[in-house]
Amino acid sequence: MLLHQQQAHYLLCVKAHQPTLFAWLVAASEAPEPRPCDVAQRQERSHGRWVHRRVSVYEHLGDWPTQWPGLRRWLCVERWGYRDDQPFAQTHYYISDLALSAEAFLEGVQGHWSIENRLHWPKDVVLGEDRAPQRSGQGPANYSTIRNFFISAARRVGIDSVAAAKRHFANRLDKVLLSLQ
Repeated sequence: MLLHQQQAHYLLCVKAHQPTLFAWLVAASEAPEPRPCDVAQRQERSHGRWVHRRVSVYEHLGDWPTQWPGLRRWLCVERWGYRDDQPFAQTHYYISDLALSAEAFLEGVQGHWSIENRLHWPKDVVLGEDRAPQRSGQGPANYSTIRNFFISAARRVGIDSVAAAKRHFANRLDKVLLSLQ
């Protein structure tokens, strides 16, 4: 595996596009055994929502899927609470070659979502990156760089909302450039 050749570690979210591993993790998390070796929980209230997170960490069982050498832990991450007075519940699964505590894994998972929510989600949803017509050559990379540039300019002048930044900078390239000085 390239990660191990580079002496790097991994904490990866497993989704349905890895059907064998995903099914294995779902079944193992629902079975009475094994029990988690560590559990961490956290609650927070912010921006009109209440979120409870629980990370259950499981150790190596000996029958891991072979395409993940060095795999030592797998996690079941549950999130539930209320957003805009609407209940929600989600379960995600992660794999890692690290032997960390549940609290350390919780920090890593939350750090990932912080990046997702502050960069990738605004680019996809607010700036329409997934619907962009640029599909070949260097076009997608070039436009992605422009979107990153725009988000950085907005954050430098204290605008956290990308939608508000679009209104603030609308047809004003001079404002965007001045914000980067």
